[in-house]
Amino acid sequence: MYVRRNIRASHVFNDSWRFLLAVGLWSGLIVYLFKFQNAEFLAVPFLPVSTIGIAVALYLGFKSNSSYGRWWEARQIWGAIINDSRSWGNMVCHLVHDESGRVDHGAQRDLVRRHIAWVNALAYQLRITTRLKVKQETRIFDYRRDMEHHDFHQRKESYLRYLESEEIEIVEKCTNPATQILRLQGAEIRDLTLDGQLDTYREVAMTDMISRFYDSQGKCERIDKTPFPRQIAFFGTVFTWLFVVLLPFGFLDAFQKEVGQHNLVGWIADDYMFALVPFVMLISWVFYIMEKVSDSTEDPFEGGVHDVPVSALSTTIEIDLKQMIGMDDVPEPLKPIGDVLY
Repeated sequence: MYVRRNIRASHVFNDSWRFLLAVGLWSGLIVYLFKFQNAEFLAVPFLPVSTIGIAVALYLGFKSNSSYGRWWEARQIWGAIINDSRSWGNMVCHLVHDESGRVDHGAQRDLVRRHIAWVNALAYQLRITTRLKVKQETRIFDYRRDMEHHDFHQRKESYLRYLESEEIEIVEKCTNPATQILRLQGAEIRDLTLDGQLDTYREVAMTDMISRFYDSQGKCERIDKTPFPRQIAFFGTVFTWLFVVLLPFGFLDAFQKEVGQHNLVGWIADDYMFALVPFVMLISWVFYIMEKVSDSTEDPFEGGVHDVPVSALSTTIEIDLKQMIGMDDVPEPLKPIGDVLY
């Protein structure tokens, strides 16, 4: 998640210069053919081009709104996971005791440790599939940062380090580790009930909380496993490029009329016609950025610049739970890297 209030111009330029160069060369070629090769047939009325532009703008607005809906739902789900995790920590602190009030501190630590493992396993599973390419530096579109030297849930160790060896053996045999970790939590609740550390009512309350975690996991997996409708994403890109390609043709007639109205001749008229190029580049860039903004929020768990910061949220949960039960190995909150919180 990009946390700086204003996106750095260098970041925007790094992701735009190739597009601007291509548009500039394309529009310059059209002007050259029109002005110096007498290809006057290239000029088309601006009205049809502007009509396409309006349609593309409306379509991109719909696409952007739909993409943001997925991102915001993902953030709400992780907000619920944080709230429920704190409730889980409170339950572990105050509900795990026998009739005389004796507390099994080892069981409390295991319940917290295993829950932290589940949170990290879920974050890892959400990030193992991605369409983004890797770059060493921050790029706001199409890339995610190379995190080889950081633990941002791109390796299994992000959750395995919280599990005991026998738990790792059980979890690693299954295709969905997060699901199995919650199953182990349920087994621990059952054992604590049989041992007298929980009564029936407390057992039901903690089991219901595990069900809430399953529900949040399923919602995350629904977003992660259900791609943004490809017909919407694909044609949004196609329509944008179609408009960009046609735009200089529509400007030829308008700029030629301006040359006639002001009686411009010779090199002045030629230079004026080439002034079309920066205007085409600017308008095309606006539509390009609109399309890229919606594209970058389609999949909120890939580890990109604009995604939900699941690693930072997982660390927040770990800090809260460990402090609740008085553990010493409390990590520091994650800080942004290159203006991005992961």
